[in-house]
Amino acid sequence: MVLSIAARDRFAPASLGARLGFIAAAGAVVLVLVFCDFVVNNRSLLAKDRVDWTTFGLIRPLTAFLAACLLVMGLQPSSSAARPPYGKQAPLLIGVAWISAAILSMTAAIVIIRPELLNETVREGQFLSILTEVGFVVGLAGFGLAIWRSRHDRGRVLGIPVPAVFAAMFLACLLVLMEEMSWGQHWIGWTAGPMFEGNAQNETNLHNFATYRFEAVYYSAAFLLFVLLPMFWPSDIPVLKSLERFVPPRLFALAGLPLAGFLYEEWNIVIYQVWFFMVLLISMKLAADLWRGPFRAAGLAVAVLLPVSQLVFVFGGHRMVDGYELSEIREFLIAVLIAAYAWWLVRNEAAGGRKSRPVVVS
Repeated sequence: MVLSIAARDRFAPASLGARLGFIAAAGAVVLVLVFCDFVVNNRSLLAKDRVDWTTFGLIRPLTAFLAACLLVMGLQPSSSAARPPYGKQAPLLIGVAWISAAILSMTAAIVIIRPELLNETVREGQFLSILTEVGFVVGLAGFGLAIWRSRHDRGRVLGIPVPAVFAAMFLACLLVLMEEMSWGQHWIGWTAGPMFEGNAQNETNLHNFATYRFEAVYYSAAFLLFVLLPMFWPSDIPVLKSLERFVPPRLFALAGLPLAGFLYEEWNIVIYQVWFFMVLLISMKLAADLWRGPFRAAGLAVAVLLPVSQLVFVFGGHRMVDGYELSEIREFLIAVLIAAYAWWLVRNEAAGGRKSRPVVVS
C-alpha cells in the first residue's frame, strides 16, 4: 500500500498535466460548439427556446456529453487526494438529498399529470415563491449563528478572519433574498421608480435588467459551490487546507445534482447541457461510492431520477403554460441548499471546525 501511494505521488505531476489537458480539451469543444451554433443557427450563447429537434439540435447534446466526460475526467482528483463521501453531518446531508430528489420527482410528475399547476404555484407571491424566500431566511439564520459562534475564533482563511468569511456569506445570502423579493416591493406594494425603468418585469431589482446573464452567473455559482467543490475538492493542496472547513463532503453534491436538471427553455443552451451530462456522470460515480454504505438507496434514486425527469421535461415541457416554471423550481432548490449549507456550517463548527475530518462509514 505504501509503495502504491509513493508510486502515485511520483506520477502526480504527469497526472495533473493530463487532467489540465482534459479540461482544456473540454473548453475547446464547448467553444467550437458555441461558435458553430452561432454560425449555423444564429443562436446567442444564452438564448432560450423550445427544444431544438433539428439535426444540429441532436448533435449539440452529443457534443456536450463529450465535453462533460472530459471535464469530469479532468476535475477528478487522484485517489490519494479524493475525500471520503461522508462527513460528521451525514444524516443532515442525506436528508437534504432526499428533499432534492422529492422536488425533482414531484415536478416531473406534475408536468405529466397537470402542468398548469406549476404556473399557479411558482408565480410571484404564490406558494413556491414564498417558500423560496423562507429558505433564504433560514440560511440567514444559520450564517448569523455561525458569525456569533465564531466571534472568538482567531483563525484566518487566506488572511481573512473566520468571522468575516461567515459575514460575507450572510451578506451574499441577504443580497439574493432582497433581489428575490424585489427589496420588499412584493410585500409592501410600492412601484419601481425611475431608476428601474427598463426592468424586464417592472420590479425593484437589478437581476431583471439582464435576466439571462444573471441566471447564468447565479446558476453557475450554485453548481460550482454545491456540486463541483464538494465532489472534486483536492485535499492534497496545502494552500487550500484553510478552506477545507468550508467545503462539505461529497454527500452534499448528491443533494445538489438536481440543480443541473429542470431544463426545458434552457435545454438548447450548451453550458447547461454540459452541466446536465456532468451530473449524470457524477450521479453514477456517487451511486457506486455509496453502494456499500447506508445511503445506497439515495444514491441510486438520484442517479435514476436525473435522466428520467429530464426526458419528461424535454418531451413534455411544451405542455407547461409559460415554460419558465422549471427555472423557478431550480431557484427554490438553490434556497434549500443555501439553508442546508448554512446549518451544515453551524453544526460542523460546533463539532470542531477545521479539526473535524470526514468520517468513512463502511
